[in-house]
Amino acid sequence: MSSPDTVFITGGSGYVGSHVVQRLIENGYRVRMLVRRDPGPVPAVEAVVGDLTNPATYDAALYGAAAVIHAALTDNLSHDLEATAQLRNRSAQAGVRKFIHLSTISVYGNPLEGTVTEDTPPIPVADDYARTKLAIEEMLRAPAGIPEVVILRLGCVYGMGGGWWTAGLLSLMERGRLIKVNGGSGTANLIHVSDIGAMIPLLMARSGAPVETFNVTDGMPVSWSRYFSELEKLLGRSATVSMDAADALAYGKKWLQPSLPRRVLRKRQGAKFVHPLDERGIAGFVSQAVYSNRKAAELLAFHPTHTLESGMQTVKLFRKNTE
Repeated sequence: MSSPDTVFITGGSGYVGSHVVQRLIENGYRVRMLVRRDPGPVPAVEAVVGDLTNPATYDAALYGAAAVIHAALTDNLSHDLEATAQLRNRSAQAGVRKFIHLSTISVYGNPLEGTVTEDTPPIPVADDYARTKLAIEEMLRAPAGIPEVVILRLGCVYGMGGGWWTAGLLSLMERGRLIKVNGGSGTANLIHVSDIGAMIPLLMARSGAPVETFNVTDGMPVSWSRYFSELEKLLGRSATVSMDAADALAYGKKWLQPSLPRRVLRKRQGAKFVHPLDERGIAGFVSQAVYSNRKAAELLAFHPTHTLESGMQTVKLFRKNTE
């Protein structure tokens, strides 16, 4: 028999997953966390050493869990669909009642404008990550014996301690400059990493439909120019350059596969080098679409606590404490 307060999580040591684990513990849940190597004693967490691609290594830990939260990726995207299918099937056999999968708003493609809701049809794209996430979503919609499957389409996750949209971009800015496509007029649909953690207990406490999908954004879209400006404040200097989309595309074609002389030039330019973007990256920064979180607000009473200003304060404080 499953325990209503026991949760099995994959990816719990990752950027988003670690914040989910912390919030679950704060809300009194018992957490079993799939890890690749024994981390030693972890307060309030039962570490399960195993491999997502090998169900035999974690199978027993699913028994007694009321919910599974799937936040992990394998080392190879081509393995993720099968690994998630195995996890879903084994969870059903173990009597798990709720399966929560972390997906991405990238499955919608990059619409130029408009409001994107959960009823907006996803668009298969060339990007391997988005295509894999969409294939997993489609697989999870097929009946498999789990009473509730929840798909969370996360926006651009930012915040203290890591993640591409904060630590990743800051790292690029420290080594060069970022392109503000069309002056940074595109729309950033953000979500602070701690607010994702706060959403999970709301889902745990609620009985929902057999399959539900939620967009997870803060509902306060800003321009990319504004977001980059906040990152520049943390660095204390300018680290961007404006290009229109056509120029950014031409620049990317030149530098993404540079010749040896261009590699040498890039190294010499150092902090003055402008990091190139591929077509997908440009399309994302051009889009002015807004990804609505209204469904989560209405059905879950999900109200993110962080504005961009307060979210950036958490980044600033973290950087100060880790310098």
